[in-house]
Amino acid sequence: MTDIFLSYSRADRPKAEIMAKALEADGFSVWWDKVLRAGETYDEVTESMLREANVVIVLWSETSVKSKWVRAEATLGQRKCELVPAMIEEAERPIMFELVQTADLIGWDGDRTDPRWTGFVEDIKRSLNKAKTEGGGTVAQAVPVSPPAPKPEPKPEPKPQPKPAAEAQTNAQPVQAPPPAKKKSSGGLPVLIGLLAVAGVGGYFGYQNFLADPAASGLEKPRETPQVATPACDVCPTMVRLVGGSVTLGSPANEPNRSGNEGPQTEVQLSSFWISRSEVSWAEWQVCVEDGACRAAQGRGSGTYPVTGINWGDAKAYADWLSAKSGYSYRLPSEAEWEYAARAGTQTAYWWGADYPGPGVTRGEAKDAESFPENPFGVAAMHGNVREWVADCYTNTLRDIPSDGSARLTGNCDRRVVKGGSFATGAGEHRAANRARYERTIRDRTLGFRVVADQP
Repeated sequence: MTDIFLSYSRADRPKAEIMAKALEADGFSVWWDKVLRAGETYDEVTESMLREANVVIVLWSETSVKSKWVRAEATLGQRKCELVPAMIEEAERPIMFELVQTADLIGWDGDRTDPRWTGFVEDIKRSLNKAKTEGGGTVAQAVPVSPPAPKPEPKPEPKPQPKPAAEAQTNAQPVQAPPPAKKKSSGGLPVLIGLLAVAGVGGYFGYQNFLADPAASGLEKPRETPQVATPACDVCPTMVRLVGGSVTLGSPANEPNRSGNEGPQTEVQLSSFWISRSEVSWAEWQVCVEDGACRAAQGRGSGTYPVTGINWGDAKAYADWLSAKSGYSYRLPSEAEWEYAARAGTQTAYWWGADYPGPGVTRGEAKDAESFPENPFGVAAMHGNVREWVADCYTNTLRDIPSDGSARLTGNCDRRVVKGGSFATGAGEHRAANRARYERTIRDRTLGFRVVADQP
């Protein structure tokens, strides 16, 4: 039985040959159509080898994503064995493979010491282990997997200088006055049971470790106490002020559940901004509907549950209405602003660490947005509840994303970026770096949004 079946477009044959030779040099047996012998029928041999392979590697490019053969091979590979896709060009993957973890090998030239390649090889080994074990083999017969490379230490963010009182007052102009401080729970059995129910045992203890010792959990303490303020108008969401700073967007090559569109990692610098503490709620949305500026949402819910079943244009219309209503400038967050708020000063997959699930993760249906714990920046439900529209047009890479953290308005603007997990998704989608694309006209029960406002 062959280890690997290599699926690609004929137009990508030179790159496929480079990859096949590199895979063979790394000890894998590889089948690709160059090894067809005289007299053999392409489709019969291809189907036979495809069914016998333990792993199918599909090379996504501008040409291959349009190829019926490649799509069929990828589909059969996904059904019969392990599928390990790789991006070799910037392209939009077929929608049915959008959520499959994809390696980023764009621009790779055959260098087997490239960290992206070594990470890709480890993914293949894991898939072979799984395929051979599930196929009746033993762990001893499986391909050995090298231990993952150590994660780079996160760069410390510069600590902001204390602001004078006068400036702090200026920063608070978008709102009227801070609300009364919320009472903190003293713990006890009711709190323990509630957190376990929402987050799961592993995530709960990770969160408790953070509360006891943020540094030991890989988290930074907030750079200043989150400034929460009452709405600027009687229908505006509660906002949290985030101090400007830098954030590294995307995920490292060794992050579990990583997708190819999450790179290359890019550092951007953001100015301070306000973001709604949680997703826009049904009650807040309904006021816009009754005012004639928003259409009725197609999801289900009420009160402080997140509004769902609204498309990108609906979300933007709400922000525009809110701006007119309040006299301040509200809008959808950029992808960079969203990820900055979600990471809350960390570089782990989730703000609470690397383990899933954790606080803020829910399953089965959306929950009351007011019930979720805040991250160190004072923002809630960034990693779960519902997925959230952001302002950016979709591209399959983080290359050339604006360095100032503003929204990218080039690329395929009929498709917009969606961030965060939902009650219907798993560990991969809940990561801060995860980015998905949705047609801007789609209304789905798992899609909601939140708003941001700039300092006046």
